[in-house]
Amino acid sequence: MVEGHSLEKVLSAGGLTSSSNSSSRSSIPLTFDVPHQHKTNTKRFQNILTSDGVQQEEIEAGWNGKQDDVVVEQAQQNHQQPDNEDVDEVVTTQRMFRKLSTGSDDMQKVYSHAQLSSTAHGVRLLSKNLSNTKVALEVKKLMIVTKKQDDSLIYLTREMVEWILVNYLTIDVYVDAGFEKNESFNAKELCKDSRCGSHKIKYWSPEFVKDHEDFFDLIITLGGDGTVLYVSSIFQKNVPPVMSFALGSLGFLTNFQFEDFKYALSKILQNKIKTKMRMRLSCQLFRKRIKKVDEEARTTHIKYTLDGTYQVLNELTIDRGPSPFISMLELYGDGSLLTVAQADGLIIASPTGSTAYSLSAGGSLVYPSVNAIAVTPICPHTLSFRPIILPDSMTLKVKVPKASRSTAWAAFDGKNRVEMKKGDYIVITASPYSFPTLEARSTEFIDSISRTLNWNVRESQKSFTHMLSRKNQQKYEIHTGQARRCSEEELLVDPSDDSSSDSDDCSNE
Repeated sequence: MVEGHSLEKVLSAGGLTSSSNSSSRSSIPLTFDVPHQHKTNTKRFQNILTSDGVQQEEIEAGWNGKQDDVVVEQAQQNHQQPDNEDVDEVVTTQRMFRKLSTGSDDMQKVYSHAQLSSTAHGVRLLSKNLSNTKVALEVKKLMIVTKKQDDSLIYLTREMVEWILVNYLTIDVYVDAGFEKNESFNAKELCKDSRCGSHKIKYWSPEFVKDHEDFFDLIITLGGDGTVLYVSSIFQKNVPPVMSFALGSLGFLTNFQFEDFKYALSKILQNKIKTKMRMRLSCQLFRKRIKKVDEEARTTHIKYTLDGTYQVLNELTIDRGPSPFISMLELYGDGSLLTVAQADGLIIASPTGSTAYSLSAGGSLVYPSVNAIAVTPICPHTLSFRPIILPDSMTLKVKVPKASRSTAWAAFDGKNRVEMKKGDYIVITASPYSFPTLEARSTEFIDSISRTLNWNVRESQKSFTHMLSRKNQQKYEIHTGQARRCSEEELLVDPSDDSSSDSDDCSNE
């Protein structure tokens, strides 16, 4: 186990973290609990890790360089002796990240397909380690987002706030600014009942969130999936861990039950937790601008300007809007034209959004931890235009071509609907700002689709023996009993043993 930012410091010391993720949130001391891989798995990549001249003995020792000193120093701060296996894993992981970092000259030293295969396997193991990592949160500033349209949720919010203030004296609770003068919430009476100062209850607004990045340690949502999407819309960059309670109609994203909120919150605040780092999509809208260069020669220069950037958790939808014509949209992947979509529109969905609009349009279910981009047409003109799942490493572009009969309309998670004119386009990539949700149980995704969609629910096949007479029922039971005994004996008998007479008796029967 690597305590107190040691893994993060080791990675950042080598300049390995991206610019979007390199700024750590100082208000949350994190403890990473990374499962160990077997030593044989680590040694499989050492031919890659040592291709830049690093000696094999250095990796096995794990005590060279400034990165190793960080591990030792952190272990001394925690009054613990550093474990050689822990340091081995951290240093090996650090060097692998350096080797796999974008633009690294070290990757040019990989000459064979065997080395590429080993590196790809190493990436998969690193991804598995990250998905199994547990994080310990030290919550000081807690934000509660409540569905405003339901008055009964105000009293549920009040009950939760009172319990937190009584049991966790070091936590400041931030509620919606609309509750400040709300008679049902009654913050003054709440502070009096919980015997705490009025300063323990504070208020947030979208403007406050925008001006205070990396401020909150934990977010609790009381509502449905729409409440979770609202959190994604106001946190356009780094998002604190989100704990969502199911108080809506569907519940794909809300996996905690409010009836058990005292037990669930105590477990989250006192133990290490797993989070699902849900991939978001970064959508950049570019507008076509025409700048005249020479009127006499009638030549023009086409210029595109960035009109807005949106981080979406569910999907980007581009449709024909109020136009009576079907939309014509050019879909590009890494600069190459993939297809021209003639349909009512296109849905570009994240794995989280695969159970939303994309599913209704015939798209596939995608597990939340799978990094992929789902492209689903809306009522295509050709029946052969089927949904497709693309890798998250691909850069997509959807453009309204000059030949289109009408404009198109784009919506980002169902909000900020804008019109796209001819020549305008949107670039879609995997966002560097993921959306972390706390995991209630390991099977929560399967449970949610089984509960909400009745996924693969059908009646089991029935036996018709109940329609037999008593005499035939007895004969049937004797026959099935003999067949069962023979099958069990066949598993125990050696096929090379010719002296087996029991098997012959079964076959004769």
